[in-house]
Amino acid sequence: MQEKRKILLIDDSEITLAMEKAVLEARGYEVVATSTLMEFEKTLRTWRPDLILTDIHMPEAKGTDICRTLKNEYNTQDIPIILFSSLPDEELTKLAEQVGADGSLSKMNGLEAMGEKIDELVQSILW
Repeated sequence: MQEKRKILLIDDSEITLAMEKAVLEARGYEVVATSTLMEFEKTLRTWRPDLILTDIHMPEAKGTDICRTLKNEYNTQDIPIILFSSLPDEELTKLAEQVGADGSLSKMNGLEAMGEKIDELVQSILW
């Protein structure tokens, strides 16, 4: 039996976070969802995800700053990071390239599209 791929989510909206987690778990991923930067950092110290999905607009830190920081730290630089936002696809893709993210995903496409896109990104980035 293949081990479940692990995804670490950070999104400041508890409702959105719960829906994102449910969609990804239904697709067979092991998901840890965090809504604060402190929770996120604590989780990352004790649990190594295969992929990080971060919202861009959060009160404590921008997802772009989180991405830059993680890509510059030795113990996290090789974890793929996907930026997730309500920005249009084109704008989000450009932003992801600027900060060194491995991909982007617009919330404007809906949750079902999110699950499909994560499957595609996992296949192209990780395995």
